[in-house]
Amino acid sequence: MALLSKSKLWRVTIVLSGFALLIAIFYSEENWRGKRAWENCKRELEAKGEIVDWDKLIPPPVPDDQNFFAAPKIQEWFVRPDWHHTSFTNELTERLKNEKTGWFGENSKIKTEADAKDYLAWSDQFQSDFNLIREALKRPYARMDGDYHDSFTKPDLDLSTIRTVAQTLAQQAHCHLLLNQPEDALDELTLVHDMCRLMQSSSSNKPVTLVSAMINAAVIGLYVDIIAEGLQSHICQEPQLFALKEQLKKIELLPTFAMSFDFESADTCWILKSFFRKYPNDPSLWQDLKHYRFPWMKWVPHGWVYQNMVTTIRMNDKQCEGFDFESGIILPNQMESSQVEIRNILKHSSPYNFLVIMMDADPHFLKAWQTTAHNQTLVNEVQIACALERYRLAHGEYPETLDALAPQFIERIPHDIIGGQPLHYSRTNGGKFLLYSVGWNEKDDGGSSGTLADVKNGDWVWK
Repeated sequence: MALLSKSKLWRVTIVLSGFALLIAIFYSEENWRGKRAWENCKRELEAKGEIVDWDKLIPPPVPDDQNFFAAPKIQEWFVRPDWHHTSFTNELTERLKNEKTGWFGENSKIKTEADAKDYLAWSDQFQSDFNLIREALKRPYARMDGDYHDSFTKPDLDLSTIRTVAQTLAQQAHCHLLLNQPEDALDELTLVHDMCRLMQSSSSNKPVTLVSAMINAAVIGLYVDIIAEGLQSHICQEPQLFALKEQLKKIELLPTFAMSFDFESADTCWILKSFFRKYPNDPSLWQDLKHYRFPWMKWVPHGWVYQNMVTTIRMNDKQCEGFDFESGIILPNQMESSQVEIRNILKHSSPYNFLVIMMDADPHFLKAWQTTAHNQTLVNEVQIACALERYRLAHGEYPETLDALAPQFIERIPHDIIGGQPLHYSRTNGGKFLLYSVGWNEKDDGGSSGTLADVKNGDWVWK
């Protein structure tokens, strides 16, 4: 009986040892496979000049006297605390709230000269604040103060304040146009334009977040709306039109948006890498996941984490397929096909994508691409519209073709970013003109536009 028991114990030991060996081989294989996939992916991207290491995205220190965020009040107004501060109220944003702030055009709540005077009288209290921002923007760099080495504690722009300030300035410009004060309107528009530098890579020579890039596109859309109002009323004269031309030619929304995916890739990979770190006293994302929500995750092979990092990189790379950096051209069909591929990547959970899915990664950026492309088209069209207005002031009518504008009234005539063909232009009855892009559907609908909420259908027509 004792011999039988020893024999059974020996067999159980052999089985358990074999099972442990298989588990060790499995972990070693998955860890090796994942690490190799990550290193290969990293080398491939670095060869193309893309940045995947978070540390390489940290903006270098700059002298305080050259830093926008080191100017008085600026850090307090425009920088959010780290992600641990879920409730945050900005005093400037609170003070700028006003019942008359709203959309422009037909939906504007300010329609008469009396309304305009009333709004400007109320907003006069903020002129010293806006002057502080103007002075601060004369500094060449914009580096927020904070700890950039930790993705969870890095400083972030308070985009709500930027948007509220831009809306207030646009509303003031709208009021000045109602009061036939184009030079004052230009001053407000110039500040809106200059503030967008905070949401672009040029301010720190580093990529920006996707949210910043989208807010940047929205603010530029607001800026263009006010210029359109001034052009439609023929209030703007040569000095203002020339100044606007110089501002508009520097706006490139699409490269900024495309570059933001580099930032998102590096940010997500940093968070995934934190899976390897131990923070005993830190209630961070992974501590929450590993110890509270999904305790089994502490047993996940590290190779799976690396594979999820590769999935993140590949997914964000595909987001930009269909956009040509050099030409600035978008091919919507190719971009939509890429979005289908991205959705298929995340359609079924696997060890190589489950962490990406768990982080609520949203692969559906097609709408953001459409909005950004639409607003860049409006920027290109308003450049032409300003040149057309300058031509009309000089010759008493609009030209027969856009070729007559260059180089006197515009250095280069922008092409249609959808497909790269020339924008469509023709003179119409009543001394007006028709100017449009074929839009996202890549089809010439003869200048028939879709709705404001649906930029996917119809032509993108200048107002």
